[in-house]
Amino acid sequence: MNKRLIWALAAVITVCTLALIYVQFNWISSIRQAEKDNFNRSIHLILENVVVDIDEAAMFNPSSLQLRQPIYELPIQERISMEEIAMFLQKECFKANLDINYEFAVTNALGEFVFSTDGFEEADPSNTHVIGLFPRDPEHVAQYSLCFYVYEHGFIRQKISTLIIATILLTFIVVGLFTSNLLIIFKQKRLTEIKNDFVNNITHELKTPIAAISLASQILNDPQTPIKKEKWPDLHQTIFFESKRLQFLVEKVLQIAIFERGKLGLRYQVTDIAELLSRIIRHFTLQLENNNVQLTTAIDIKGTMVWVDEVHLTNVFTNLIDNAIKYRKEEGAWIKIIGNTQDNKVIISVEDNGIGINKKNLKKIFTKFFRETTGNIHTVKGFGLGLNYAKQMIDKLHGSIKVESTVGIGTKFIVTLPIYKIKI
Repeated sequence: MNKRLIWALAAVITVCTLALIYVQFNWISSIRQAEKDNFNRSIHLILENVVVDIDEAAMFNPSSLQLRQPIYELPIQERISMEEIAMFLQKECFKANLDINYEFAVTNALGEFVFSTDGFEEADPSNTHVIGLFPRDPEHVAQYSLCFYVYEHGFIRQKISTLIIATILLTFIVVGLFTSNLLIIFKQKRLTEIKNDFVNNITHELKTPIAAISLASQILNDPQTPIKKEKWPDLHQTIFFESKRLQFLVEKVLQIAIFERGKLGLRYQVTDIAELLSRIIRHFTLQLENNNVQLTTAIDIKGTMVWVDEVHLTNVFTNLIDNAIKYRKEEGAWIKIIGNTQDNKVIISVEDNGIGINKKNLKKIFTKFFRETTGNIHTVKGFGLGLNYAKQMIDKLHGSIKVESTVGIGTKFIVTLPIYKIKI
């Protein structure tokens, strides 16, 4: 899948996700409006029932019956009390199964308060329901109104809160899944590119020994090719050396595969780390001379023991020194190996003044198949496996490895391992 197609797919999914979010929030808005309309209808019905209750209660007012005068001629305070209005409102809300907080007031024709609860003055007029009282009174009689304010936002929000939370949660899940899938696609694409680089590099590496072995075999087997007998050992040596090289390449790849499957058995043993480093350095003597690299050491850890797999730890330091030689400068190249102890740990650093590593690639340097120089470029040979192997192996040995590098100045790898305490 090419990059353009991936970005097109990402754009389509993004648009669909945004459209889904838009539809969901419109849907929530519609449900909220429907709940609000239904709520207003319920409040209107409650107020109508309360007006009927008030009217019936006022008709049988004892003051009116004793004075034998029309009830509408009495002051409103004698016709109905604030406590009775509150009781009727509570009763009707209970019947409507509405558990709400509210404020109310009774006003005259001039809008002046006759009764009011303490919080009514702060009520929002736009959300206040108003209904006339005493519908049986003659038109010339002073008119009164019941004003009813409900804290409806909290009530409606409470009713649809579960829906809102579920919608937001599902939206975040969809966006999260989309983002993670997109990252996986790009990661897989990058991994494919890296593996292609690896295949190109290892193909070239395999071709070289195969070609050398093939040529030497043809020379030995072709009777028409004039060759002196004293050259035979050289041809045999070439075949032997290149066969070993092929074996090394194959084993290196297989080691990583076995290690990843967790089937690599480590053979731990008490090892003198100073002696181990000395043997590794002696192994590189000829290679250092041939490449004009100066090696200096300051290994002040004689007699320091570590509990490690000696073979694999040797491979780790071999990889580090080999890389320092590979990525050297053309002139004045040097390598420093320093060892010391601190806080029951042994610290070994391998430093060079080579070409360095780009800062943006320092976090990727231990990733399998990663090489800063990508593509089928073989001025510096490698597969991007050595440092990944080193990192995994040092982790297995309960140590740590980190890198410091500046382009054009050099690189420094620092390996830390726990010191083995011999029990007496």
